[in-house]
Amino acid sequence: MHVITFFNHAGGAAKTSTALNVGYSLSRRGHRVLLIDADPQANLTRWVGLDVPTGSDAKLHTLYSAVLGATDTLALPAPVVAHGMDVIRSCLDLAEVEPLLPGQVMGQLRLRSAIRKIEGKYDFVLIDPPPSLGQLSTLAVLAADELVVPVPAGNKGLEGLEGVTRMVATFRQVAVPTLRIALMVPTRVSNTNLSRDSVEALRGSGIAPISDAVTERPSLYPNSQLQGLPVALYDPRNPAVAELEAVTDQLLAQLETGRHGAAK
Repeated sequence: MHVITFFNHAGGAAKTSTALNVGYSLSRRGHRVLLIDADPQANLTRWVGLDVPTGSDAKLHTLYSAVLGATDTLALPAPVVAHGMDVIRSCLDLAEVEPLLPGQVMGQLRLRSAIRKIEGKYDFVLIDPPPSLGQLSTLAVLAADELVVPVPAGNKGLEGLEGVTRMVATFRQVAVPTLRIALMVPTRVSNTNLSRDSVEALRGSGIAPISDAVTERPSLYPNSQLQGLPVALYDPRNPAVAELEAVTDQLLAQLETGRHGAAK
């Protein structure tokens, strides 16, 4: 079981769309996929067409129950099915994790422990945290074996990499020595010199393997989100589908390379 967090602390990196659409690509290839929405904004939950939990017990339908419940009963809630994938939803009340988690024993590793309890049930667990360096992002990163880092084309995307790499290095030292960036994905790429130059700079950084680019498509992604559909269901003939399939191929290749490296 691969546990992968799609992480970038900067907003607007196309993190949620990449996690969802790669997840759907994996699912339709026959893999068992669990998506975990770790962002109180619940964008992933809405994007797959699911209702955001409401009411006094809304947070118990989220990962909250796996990290802030009674220690002897910590577990992920029952997922909801969407487009052939299992999904653990999010809601605004999940934000309560931020102030409460630091007071819990081994709190930041609780999501990791809860996910390992379902070992064998899924081939891939994909986590979409908020665009921040807070407790929910820490939970999501420490739960993972590998990270996928979407990097938006442009100077802002490259500048944000310093925070990502510093956080990963810290977590390797103090908690998860095997944590690695499996793939960086250039996103929001347009036909401009700045965009092309930033992708080349990313490729030359040597930080981690780089996938093919995902093109900026101002109408496609927002419209597929409004319809509650992955891109491949919303517009199967759109060139974006081939781009996302290529990213999935390259991620699988890197995961296989990492497995062989670990075996050595």
